[in-house]
Amino acid sequence: MDEHHTPPASLSLSRRRLMGTGLGVASLVLAAPTISASAKIRSRKPILAPYDSLRDYIAALEQRGLVLRIPRIDQDAFEAAALMYRLRQLHGMRGAPALVFEEVRIDGRWVKGPLVVNESGHLHAECLVFGLEPVHEGHYVRESWASYRRARAHVGKMLAANGGRYPALPPQEVAGAEAPCKEVVLTGDDIDLTRFAFIKGNPADAGRYINTGMLFTRHPDYGQNIGTYRCHLRGPREIGVNSEPGQTGNRHLTAARDRGEKVARVSIVLSPDPYVWILSSNKLADRSDGPVDELAIAGGLAGRPVRVVRSETNDFLVPANAEMIIEGEIPLDDMRPEGPYGEMVGYQGLRKERQFWMRVTAVTHRRDPWIMNNFTGVQAGSLMAAGHARPFMELTQEIPAVADFYSDNRAVGVTAVSIRKTRPGQGLEIARLIAERNFAAKVVIVVDEDVDVTSQEQVLAALGARWQPARASHLYESLPGLPLDPSAPQRGRTSKIAIDATRQWPEEGGPARFPGLNETLLREGAPEAFTRVDEKWGDLIRNWRTA
Repeated sequence: MDEHHTPPASLSLSRRRLMGTGLGVASLVLAAPTISASAKIRSRKPILAPYDSLRDYIAALEQRGLVLRIPRIDQDAFEAAALMYRLRQLHGMRGAPALVFEEVRIDGRWVKGPLVVNESGHLHAECLVFGLEPVHEGHYVRESWASYRRARAHVGKMLAANGGRYPALPPQEVAGAEAPCKEVVLTGDDIDLTRFAFIKGNPADAGRYINTGMLFTRHPDYGQNIGTYRCHLRGPREIGVNSEPGQTGNRHLTAARDRGEKVARVSIVLSPDPYVWILSSNKLADRSDGPVDELAIAGGLAGRPVRVVRSETNDFLVPANAEMIIEGEIPLDDMRPEGPYGEMVGYQGLRKERQFWMRVTAVTHRRDPWIMNNFTGVQAGSLMAAGHARPFMELTQEIPAVADFYSDNRAVGVTAVSIRKTRPGQGLEIARLIAERNFAAKVVIVVDEDVDVTSQEQVLAALGARWQPARASHLYESLPGLPLDPSAPQRGRTSKIAIDATRQWPEEGGPARFPGLNETLLREGAPEAFTRVDEKWGDLIRNWRTA
């Protein structure tokens, strides 16, 4: 579970080995303690939020040294996938840079990109997208969780100022001539999606995938939905559309079929600005009072309206600054196989015998479109602070004792909660409440306030030193769970465990006196010790591997 380990010698990246991979000089930046951008990029006028396109967002990350550009990568040999695994091993899921591959080898030919990977991976981006200065926590920290918390608190203030809801600004429609996503319009036999930099991410996957596409669907009563679902690229004008049962897009398509409709017209948006990407990848819309314009929420997060343009073959208004729009029709009475595919839990998913698919009717795109790819289960998904802000706010309102909360996508199904404990039995009570309500929380661990819930090392240490399994646990035989859990004997159902890993009080069967942490006692007894060590030997201990 802990990612803060040192990779074995066989996994280390040396300058000589990088030179031998063919990844290019840009890769040498990995050998340095930090990743730096070029002087040319750094000298430009700062690119500030809000960002109107993926290109602006990546340029802003590059100014901060958070982008690694590689001229050519051979994905026929799965170099891009292996590089992403290496970056995670070295820098953690939330400490690695974005990757921009200028050309990618696919099916024996070099395909022009750029292909963008891990665009939301570094925690500093959580701040930058909202115009906040990231929190720099020192030389020894790979993943700046303080940046994530600063961004989450910022969105929390937005929610508090708007009655507990995300702010919304209605989209602004523009003509096709003003929309970058309409620079090239393809219809009929001119459409060939295989020409673009969509890749096969793993040798065991069913094929090449469009896996960051945002599907626009509509229900007559509940309005429009935007959801991110993977799409299997089967040919120039055919893609499988995988929306899981229970997801809104799947419900819309199933309801249309149940109404007797034969075809659903849809649009898929690729590589929009980061606010639309956040919106599509998180459940932000509150539909308790009826239909919601999700693009208005994206505009509210950005602080300016999303510019939208009408699709060519349907009436969906889509983000005008996106890199590509794929339009088409889904035959509702013709289901086809899809998968297998590497899932978010880090394991290969099952082949699905009956899944929706799409016949492509139009493709519009910017010249030389930028394609986003997600190595699902390896890299981070979208930026997460905005999506976490409202559930965290609601949880603390209901349970004031909650200090912090994190559903860990590095270990999908594990949720850690820290509390300000005030009475016996409180930890297990809160753990059970979350396990019963949150279908994705398979293992719920409640810890004391002094434990950082984003640190797998600290949470595991609390389990080892503060938890008594016989007295401070509750097992559930079967509850609703994540459909993608490879261990579930019944899809969508799982057993769960609620764990109280707080210091157990005497009333809970704990010791009469729970001892203090050694590090805490050191900091209290010798408050200047760490500062003195950093000043005297900081460079030595930071760079000891690089000689």
